[in-house]
Amino acid sequence: MEVFSEYLTGIDNPDHRDRTEEILAWVANKFPNLEPQIKWNTPMFSDHGTFIIAISTAKHHLSVAPEEVTMAHFTDGIAQAGYSATKGLFRIPWKEPVNYELLEKMIEFNIQDKVDCSTFWRK
Repeated sequence: MEVFSEYLTGIDNPDHRDRTEEILAWVANKFPNLEPQIKWNTPMFSDHGTFIIAISTAKHHLSVAPEEVTMAHFTDGIAQAGYSATKGLFRIPWKEPVNYELLEKMIEFNIQDKVDCSTFWRK
């Protein structure tokens, strides 16, 4: 988790910082095979050099970006969780609970779907 320390330090709101750290730690602990890294000033996790998921902060929410294919696959789950979304990310408001079950399913989907992927992003 040291790779995220500078990013976390840059989050002014201590509640937002703690929550972001909690979620990043959850991913790292749940999926120890994933590589934590910062790219484009965004905390993310990769597997064998391919992107799995990114989590970043915004003023009113945490943004979770699992790639468009995954967003499309989980459209219903994202809506049922009550999260707003674009084609590339969904938003977890700071005061709303994190749907860890949905997050886990998305990460597992990306790991399986990209098992033979040799590029960072899907083509």
